Amino acid sequence: MIASWGSCLILLVGWSWLLLYGGETKADESPAIEKRLNFEEDIVPILKTHCFDCHGKAVQKAGLDLRRRFTIIKGGQSGSALTPNKPDDSLLLEMVINGSMPPEDNRPLDENQIRTLKAWVKNGAPIRGDKEAPLEDTGNGAQVTLEDREFWAFQPPSRPPVPQVKAIERVRTTVDAFLLSKLESKKASFNPDASKLTLLRRVYFDVLGLPPTPQEIEDFVSDCSPDAYERLVDRLLASPRYGERWGRHRLDVARYADSCGLANDYQRGSAWRYRDYVVRSFNADKPYDQFIMEQLAGDELDPHDPEMLVAVGFLRMGAWERTGMEVPKVARQRFLDDVTDTVGQVFLGHMLQCARCHDHKFDP
Repeated sequence: MIASWGSCLILLVGWSWLLLYGGETKADESPAIEKRLNFEEDIVPILKTHCFDCHGKAVQKAGLDLRRRFTIIKGGQSGSALTPNKPDDSLLLEMVINGSMPPEDNRPLDENQIRTLKAWVKNGAPIRGDKEAPLEDTGNGAQVTLEDREFWAFQPPSRPPVPQVKAIERVRTTVDAFLLSKLESKKASFNPDASKLTLLRRVYFDVLGLPPTPQEIEDFVSDCSPDAYERLVDRLLASPRYGERWGRHRLDVARYADSCGLANDYQRGSAWRYRDYVVRSFNADKPYDQFIMEQLAGDELDPHDPEMLVAVGFLRMGAWERTGMEVPKVARQRFLDDVTDTVGQVFLGHMLQCARCHDHKFDP
């Protein structure tokens, strides 16, 4: 009997602890989840879907702009719409909970969205990052923050200091110093110098895409002058084969083809003129900014220069199909969309195709 009462007492104490502290565990876990919410990633998508039509860029009814955190706090004609840490005092929450907003003709927020909004306010209405960045309108209600502009791909080139290395005798160029510095941090170093034959073959394949002839091998291997390698490189860069070798990579990016592709695949009788223009530009060591301008606006730069007219052939290198069923306005728009995306990829390294309909989900 005593054992029975002891067991009951143990169970009673156990249940008491469970009731007292089990709820506290959940309460502790909830804020941890809520603290991960931030305005840019969790709240803006909700507001953009349900509220921006009336409180966005084009329209700001009652003087309320919901696109920015500080403008929500500032509020409109009815006063502040957001009081961080106080969901019960936040007009924005009150309006969506009681169903006053959005208006009847707009889809109301669902329960999960309301919970997310409430949790965000309860935890101080945090933003992404340590401080609130000024926001810019992109023209369609989307927002670009300073953090977005600091994305690595949009930073200007910089000239970092050349690192110090132990095996300074192995450094022949600035690039060598950076490579060797990383290797030394891993307790490694460069391999021994390549033989003259190996070096010759590497240069030929890199610059011309062809192997050296037996005579060229003999001439270089027997040349013991200190500038033999430099003279070899200069000679190969002056070869017409250089433009053919490296121009082909540019032609791939420009989507060069001798036909239009797609179902009919019409022949382009003069496409070779653009190909030769690219090869000539490489062989002439044409400045890159000039190379770009000629391809985008050569006909405007000098409409009487045949070379400029050939250069803008870049804009017509994409796949193109002409059929009797094609609607001219639709065909023209498809063509312009294609050119815009190609220009973005070729000269900016950035896809623009998605932007014709919406903000891209991943690309900055």
